[in-house]
Amino acid sequence: MQLRRGDMDRNITRLIALDFDGTSAVYEPRMALHPGIVDVLAQVRGSGGGWVLNSDRYTDTLLAIARLLPADLQPEAVLSAQRFIHLRAGNGLFEPLQPWNESRMELHRSLWRELSPRFEEWQRAIEADFTVRDCVVNDLVFAYMVPAAQNAQLRERMRACIRPWPHAQLSGNHEWSFILHADFSKAGLLEHYCAVSGIAPEKIIAVGDGFNDITMLDASLTPHVGCPADACPEVLAAVGNGGGYIAGRGGPEGTIDVIRFYRGRLGF
Repeated sequence: MQLRRGDMDRNITRLIALDFDGTSAVYEPRMALHPGIVDVLAQVRGSGGGWVLNSDRYTDTLLAIARLLPADLQPEAVLSAQRFIHLRAGNGLFEPLQPWNESRMELHRSLWRELSPRFEEWQRAIEADFTVRDCVVNDLVFAYMVPAAQNAQLRERMRACIRPWPHAQLSGNHEWSFILHADFSKAGLLEHYCAVSGIAPEKIIAVGDGFNDITMLDASLTPHVGCPADACPEVLAAVGNGGGYIAGRGGPEGTIDVIRFYRGRLGF
């Protein structure tokens, strides 16, 4: 499959893959990319590089965030929910990468047909034993948010729930824990994007901070991985064990430091 870029066509050979929440986001006065991140991405574009947004947020939310940027700074693609790819086509439009997206959705539907009859039972047990701060359970999501001190215990409980289904997995970030098909991952999504766009994985800088980012930060896809100083302990361990760069600052400022650290090494 050839990557379609419409009137935004450029020969991208080096790429930055950014998580959003905790890595590159601001929330006031509206949810958007941190201004310092935008400045760095402008420099990256000026030197011939590109970037993608790789987040577990809903596709529509990420597309809205991407469209807040000037046309010449919008991402090459939006990667969402560890399963969907939308390619920049120009004029603020992003096109779904088919049949990839539909194949991911069919895997999800198949898993949900097996799991959803158990949802009410699992919900009752979780809500009886944990302090639930928020939850989303529907035809796309089974996700819970509890206080940080209860995260490890909740995740072990949810893993126990899905253990009879080897094609199910548990994922999450600092706050949320959720169930996904075992074939889904941020690394798998990024790898497929690189395959259709002709970008060598070793030319990627990947930055994230949450449990769900580990697959793209453990150096199995690219050696150029990093995280902010306030990343979750699992990410700090994965980045450190893979020889990646742990920034001295937290949040988006730390992300800026990671990008600057690797840009010189990749020549852009």
